[in-house]
Amino acid sequence: MSTFTMALLEDGVDVVIASDLSSIISLLDKEVRNFSCAGHGYSLTPGKGTVGARWQMMVKSVNLAGGKAAPCPLGRIELEKQEDGSVQFKIPPRAEQKVPEAQETDPDGRLFGSFIYQTINVLKRHQLIDLPGELPTE
Repeated sequence: MSTFTMALLEDGVDVVIASDLSSIISLLDKEVRNFSCAGHGYSLTPGKGTVGARWQMMVKSVNLAGGKAAPCPLGRIELEKQEDGSVQFKIPPRAEQKVPEAQETDPDGRLFGSFIYQTINVLKRHQLIDLPGELPTE
């Protein structure tokens, strides 16, 4: 695992996106099903939320050969509508995720790190964030 991946897992991701909450949720729902890493795909399952204001999604790995989602999440995404209508997009640091099983199912963070990279790349492709290039996903 690269040093940058370790930093992302340790520090998390926190950006404000100039879009509405439902558009971001729809975008993630559409795009995440196409993500893959090392024979695994990903699924998002809803967590706690407040309709129209705050949403939390759990990220699970899915074995592409068997099609079964792992019972324990790798981590979570938090989306929160801001006063100006934008959305705060946050992937909390792994230590704050309160998902102890994540360390057991993805001990080196490779799957979750790839998920984060692929998510950032989607945000860039849809011109929701500005980056000089795409991030490597494997």
